Amino acid sequence: MPKITTNNIELYYEIHGAGQPLVLISGLGYPLWQWHKMVPFLAEHFQVITFDNRGVGQSDKPAGPYTARLLAADTAGLLDALGIEKAIIAGHSMGGFIAQAMALDFPEKVAKLILCSTNFGGPHHVPSRLRR
Repeated sequence: MPKITTNNIELYYEIHGAGQPLVLISGLGYPLWQWHKMVPFLAEHFQVITFDNRGVGQSDKPAGPYTARLLAADTAGLLDALGIEKAIIAGHSMGGFIAQAMALDFPEKVAKLILCSTNFGGPHHVPSRLRR
């Protein structure tokens, strides 16, 4: 089971396919299996990197609190450990918050940004209405 050490924790990750790197960041509490239906298709076109965020799945679970910026630093550390300079970053739900933090804190590592079912968060965000 592949793991790397970054920010004093071990992150579990998997790589499938070849080509331009595509990092898939899961939402709150979801391990990398969240992407199991998409990875085979995406791996036909990209080097797909999935991983368990800190606190989830097979990655270390140190005491919190965790922030999007901390989890983005973990993701950047994963890329560094894998020798990947720049990748397409895709985040779902809370993974979208992490992906946005990647774009803000590590713009040199982000080739493209894909945000799925998320918002921009922060003190000025506009919450979805309850009926949505």
